[in-house]
Amino acid sequence: MAFLNPTAFYLIGTIPIVIALHFLKLRRQRFVVPSMLLWWESAEDQKANVPFQRLRNLLLPFLQFLFLLVIIISVARPALRIPGIIHGKIIFVVDNSASMLSKEMGTTRLELAKQKVLKHINQVSASGGMMIMATHAPKPYILQAFTTDKDKLRAAVENIAPTHVASRLTSVFDHATHYVDSLQDQIYFITDSFENIPVCPPTTSVPVNKIAVGGQADNIGIVHLGVEKIADQYTILARIQNWTETTNEINIRLELNGSIAIAEKPVIIPSGEVKSALFSIGAEGVEGKAIRLHLFDVADNFELDNEAWGLLKKARKLNILIVSDTNQRPLIQMLRNYGDNVTLTKVSKDEYIGVVNADVVIFEGGVPSGYDFLNSRESIILINAHTELRFGTTTTVEMITTPVSVIKENVTHPIMQNISLMGLQIKGSVSRDLPTWGDSLVETEKGPLIWFGTHAGRHHLVFEFDPFNPEISRFSFFIPDAPLLFYQSLEWFEANAVPIQSLTPQKDSSEQIFRTGEQLTIEIPSVEESTIKVKKPDGKIIELNNEVFTETDQIGVYSVYADDSLFDQFAVNLLDATESALLPATTTFNSENQVGEKELLQPLTREIWQWTALFAVFLLLCEWWFYHRT
Repeated sequence: MAFLNPTAFYLIGTIPIVIALHFLKLRRQRFVVPSMLLWWESAEDQKANVPFQRLRNLLLPFLQFLFLLVIIISVARPALRIPGIIHGKIIFVVDNSASMLSKEMGTTRLELAKQKVLKHINQVSASGGMMIMATHAPKPYILQAFTTDKDKLRAAVENIAPTHVASRLTSVFDHATHYVDSLQDQIYFITDSFENIPVCPPTTSVPVNKIAVGGQADNIGIVHLGVEKIADQYTILARIQNWTETTNEINIRLELNGSIAIAEKPVIIPSGEVKSALFSIGAEGVEGKAIRLHLFDVADNFELDNEAWGLLKKARKLNILIVSDTNQRPLIQMLRNYGDNVTLTKVSKDEYIGVVNADVVIFEGGVPSGYDFLNSRESIILINAHTELRFGTTTTVEMITTPVSVIKENVTHPIMQNISLMGLQIKGSVSRDLPTWGDSLVETEKGPLIWFGTHAGRHHLVFEFDPFNPEISRFSFFIPDAPLLFYQSLEWFEANAVPIQSLTPQKDSSEQIFRTGEQLTIEIPSVEESTIKVKKPDGKIIELNNEVFTETDQIGVYSVYADDSLFDQFAVNLLDATESALLPATTTFNSENQVGEKELLQPLTREIWQWTALFAVFLLLCEWWFYHRT
């Protein structure tokens, strides 16, 4: 209840005056008479008019007091606030990304967002019901379907769980707009950042009403972690960024298994800059262990990026099978120079049996008769493939005998980083229509010269010429571009041979270190019939029904089990400079949208002074009746 004229309560000061009148009566003169019988009524009246005498009956002044109080309340114009009603549906989309864990006013931004949603639920009703969605929840992101039951809506809001995932909004708004089918429907987005908010499709004609939480916050956090093994040493590189307005000196600690401190060093970071911290530890006795980098004694509003996890992985062999009827010494020497972890095996085409225990199979001088790419289970490099390729569809193949030159390169692919073959002349090659899963890496005026593709989870790289024949090209004399192209190809294949991979690999990521929100493929070929489970950092066990694991919503170390045996581990961190920046949510509303929002959220006010005035009349009648009865 609210009072539209609260100054009327100053009239309460008149109530003591009315009470005092019951005590203050006129004094009578005293006369001597022979008998009181004739003056009995006069004596009774005298007693009633003696000032400050004890009240015999309290009901009459109480009724008068209550009457005055009700009259004053009526003058104050009491009113009830009832929820506003819109003739449509309301969809609340709550951001529960990592930055919403930033501290604001003694609580988190997520809790502030929940409070705002609960306030709107209490103030507004929708004839079509309300829906609660969270930006980082299992698809279709719905925590409570459309309902008019406000208890269910409040419970859904209270149960919104925090996550460690960076903000990604497109998918949730695609789902939200799917439920908008009327111009009276409303979408409300409660977040601390509107930087990546998508525009609703024009077909919906419903703008997203933005509700901001959080302000400017100070933060220092880890934005990169890399772990590399060189010889018998592990090198750990971390980059820390300072978003505060002052230079800060922090301490970064390296811990083994998250508890045993093994190294520590200070880092001075000027405002707005990024500084690196490098650690080096011996590999003996620590292979397979987890490490944790921790910024301690850091005074900021966001603790999530003050730590990062990594794994000290054991060196893994790269098994390469060469299928060739010739002795390509330049190729073999180039592969051996790749590293000590390479194991080479060579067989003739007649000796090749199909499925082998190899990470990469290199076919040199063509493939065995009848070989089918669509059914291959190996990652393959084809050198001088000629025309003997089967893709399941009919393709156009042309032998090129005239000289051609490289005119185009796919410089964005990892294989071609810092490499250029522009101008290289080829005197003999093959031109073919690529399969739907193939893309060109290097092209001549006649078509793709080197192309790649991924089919059924396996990488393929095809050279449509003989790169080691000096009569065909001078490719092998391109130093260091030619060897580097092969080495980067092997890195690309080696990354594909890892059993745990990201569907969207990051350029600067280390093996088995991923970012929150990444979708991972987990493949355990030797135990295909086993039950695969993943144990999250909080101890929750997730059983995989397919090879894709999506619940990377917490930072820490995840363990993969085949039945009850530990198969592998991987680490997940935030490592997102945009999310850690904690920029305040700034947005502008046009006047039309802003008015519409205020009208929606403004509760209805209904005055009830008429009822209090009617009650005052009833009290006055009661007082009159009681006065004449006594």
